[in-house]
Amino acid sequence: MSLIIYVVDTSYLIELAGCGRDSNPEASRRVRELFDTVGKGGGRFFVPLPCLFELGDHIADVGHGEKRIQLAAWLQKTVEASLTNRTPWQITPTGKPEEVLPALLERFKGLAGERKLGMVDSFIIHEAERLKGNLTRYKARVHIWTNDRPLKACEPDRDPDPYLWSSDGKSIFP
Repeated sequence: MSLIIYVVDTSYLIELAGCGRDSNPEASRRVRELFDTVGKGGGRFFVPLPCLFELGDHIADVGHGEKRIQLAAWLQKTVEASLTNRTPWQITPTGKPEEVLPALLERFKGLAGERKLGMVDSFIIHEAERLKGNLTRYKARVHIWTNDRPLKACEPDRDPDPYLWSSDGKSIFP
């Protein structure tokens, strides 16, 4: 049995947090179920640091003040647990900026021009490919959990049962 890795994009984090207007109740329910099922099944989750920044921006945009405070507290508690125990996920910067940025910017230049993928997307792809390479001895399968179809198409291993959703939360397939 191989190790299964999930690199988690902001779209999944928004649903996991149930983050205001950017969240869909049906997608939130389904994403939470997926995290629970896959986590119990031994899947490992990695969250690129830029995705946490984007999630924080979405939390800051929540209209209701009390909900915003609750979400910010949830994010702080979750990140602290991740830094201490590597659960519920591991946060991934991969090294010093001078070690990471040159290759990332080169990748971004190509992806932005060819596929209209942004800098955070480039970072997610870089992390997925880095993890795939570092975990070859474990025969790791690496997936990107995202609702962004162009980003999903760049995952190292094809997800046999992807969850991408439409505006009503119903599943669509790439």
